[in-house]
Amino acid sequence: MKDFATGKTATLVYNNAGNFDVSQDGKMIVYASKETGQWQIYKAIVDGNKLSNIFMLSDGISRSEDPRLSWDGKKVVYKRNNNIVVCDLNGTIIQQITNASDIENWAPCFAPDGRIAFTRCLNEDSKIVIWDGSKEFEAASGWYPAFGEDNSLYFVNSPSSGEDNICCISPKSTSLKVLPINAYRKSNADPHWVLGTNNLLTFTSDRDGGYAGYIADLINNKVFKIVSDDSSPVLNPIAVVKNIIERL
Repeated sequence: MKDFATGKTATLVYNNAGNFDVSQDGKMIVYASKETGQWQIYKAIVDGNKLSNIFMLSDGISRSEDPRLSWDGKKVVYKRNNNIVVCDLNGTIIQQITNASDIENWAPCFAPDGRIAFTRCLNEDSKIVIWDGSKEFEAASGWYPAFGEDNSLYFVNSPSSGEDNICCISPKSTSLKVLPINAYRKSNADPHWVLGTNNLLTFTSDRDGGYAGYIADLINNKVFKIVSDDSSPVLNPIAVVKNIIERL
């Protein structure tokens, strides 16, 4: 975690961990950790430069990864084995969205309106699938979906050039738009909306060499580097109010 008000950084989880999300107020974090030997989902309170009230949300047996909070902070969606499930903050499963043993579904996320998007691997192809509460449909080819405040869908796609680009489909359209924030022939990934804003998106890119964290102003098409590390890549940066949480 990096606090830009003080410039100080702190490591919140020392064990093999990642795939996290943070509540809009920055006080709660959900993350995946391999502390027990198998990937599991945990919830914790961000208490200054450490975590407190750490609680396992998953069952302790199934491989569980990719947690994402709902926009109201009351539910968590995550990948359990190859399927997508939703639980409450006590870990009780509310619903299983998919039911497949031989098809991998991963990287789920909530939309503000309650829909859930996730990535489905089909042979060598990856699709963004959206579940609307009763049925699912394919939205586009790609992976790592994330929704904006207006329910716009952001995700990673490799159009015709082969490099990974962050793309968008607006709520009233089915057309894919490649965002101008992408760097030519560089990898751009891990989009995540900055909650409480109408124009900011965090992502990772290797445009300056190693993978670093960036924040984009989508209205003015400006990009700023926010987190970098000379010894290891920065992945999945998430900005909350005055803090940036990073996975290294």
